[in-house]
Amino acid sequence: MTNLVQDKSRLGLKRSLTSSQIDQLVALFQAEWWTKGRTRADTEIALLTGGPMFAFVDPESDDLVAFARTITDGVYKAMIFDIIVKATWRGTGLGALLMETVLNDPALVNVKHRELYCLEDMVPFYEKWGFTDKLPGLYFMRKST
Repeated sequence: MTNLVQDKSRLGLKRSLTSSQIDQLVALFQAEWWTKGRTRADTEIALLTGGPMFAFVDPESDDLVAFARTITDGVYKAMIFDIIVKATWRGTGLGALLMETVLNDPALVNVKHRELYCLEDMVPFYEKWGFTDKLPGLYFMRKST
């Protein structure tokens, strides 16, 4: 797998998912505490109504192995969501390739603030791309329905 990640052209970047790959994305979501319980119906809505999405597919099996999606106004803000790599592909550099792909996408590269949120143990990973949690005076807030 490492060779596939090193040779970016061998991993297939998809901007939309097949029905089977949506099922695989929902399965990836079920494996993580932060996305567990997401349904296929809700996932389909998110894919249709969000901004650019990024999916890497194993060229040998056509299986989804990494995914991220964004919401953006194209100028001031872009939120990066659902950054996920299939467990069997972690440690291959695929997460780094996914981040490079998202951050260098023409729709996002010139957006003033590209943001994400993550667990504390992932902070060092995202700091490699200039993300920081040192934002004086800003607070993460949420209202759930």
